Amino acid sequence: MGAMAKYNEYDFKFAKTILREHFPNLLREIEETIAELDSPLGRGVRPTPSQVLEQSFERKAWQRQQPVTPNHPHLRFDLKKHKVAVEIQLSDPADCYNDFLKFLLAYNLEVIDVAVEIVYDDSVKGRNLPHLSKVQRDLEVYRRIIPCPIWVIGLKP
Repeated sequence: MGAMAKYNEYDFKFAKTILREHFPNLLREIEETIAELDSPLGRGVRPTPSQVLEQSFERKAWQRQQPVTPNHPHLRFDLKKHKVAVEIQLSDPADCYNDFLKFLLAYNLEVIDVAVEIVYDDSVKGRNLPHLSKVQRDLEVYRRIIPCPIWVIGLKP
């Protein structure tokens, strides 16, 4: 990361190391997608930063709205490629818990090897936004329950 990094991160259970070692192309695509993001952050922005990110991932052949498992078609990842799932959570902090449960299920069923959770860095102002520090605190609380490595990316303005 250069001096102009557009995110802070929390590397839960060596997720970034796993990406670097086993999925280097996907790690590069994720970093490129974040670097390319040219959108104001926060509420009321159109198109939303989530939509801009999803379209950018899609251009790199990531699949949108992939079922977590064939037996649970109503549970879907925002994006998935090979054995890496990405959830973009920029609206409601409570939805991060749903993401953790999807990651847990898919990891235990060996559908994914690593997950990525994209939220806001703490420097993004706004009430009730999903922030990096809260996701980090939550994951530390649930460390013994959630086996899945999760790379948490906090987007900076």
